[in-house]
Amino acid sequence: MSDRLDKGKEWFDKVYGDGKSEGLIEMQTGLGQDLARFGIEFNFGDIYSRPGLSLAQRELLSLASLVTIGGLEPQLRGHTRGALRVGCSPTEILETVIHTVQYCGFPKALNAMRVITDELQLQGQEIPPALGPDE
Repeated sequence: MSDRLDKGKEWFDKVYGDGKSEGLIEMQTGLGQDLARFGIEFNFGDIYSRPGLSLAQRELLSLASLVTIGGLEPQLRGHTRGALRVGCSPTEILETVIHTVQYCGFPKALNAMRVITDELQLQGQEIPPALGPDE
């Protein structure tokens, strides 16, 4: 195994849990395993491991990016779990989605809000109440 892959697996597992990097590779078939490995090496071995941002900040940025792209529900669910694991609160996660609406529009933000809220509830998290129009 390469040093880059080892480093990527270490950082991936910090975000998602012990052994999850192996699970990502194993869930793919054939050449798909190469693609998963590339993602672990590059995304986590090269990018997530850089100094300057905390894992929590990186997860919130990842969520914001996924919301603005749209149509990436499995990745939204995964990064929601990752964000919780590295210490983000449900409020921080949901406020990140609210912040993106100005860049991506209401349909993408509302769809992401539903996916993320569902995942937070699946993870046993309490959903913060609405602030209402006066807050």
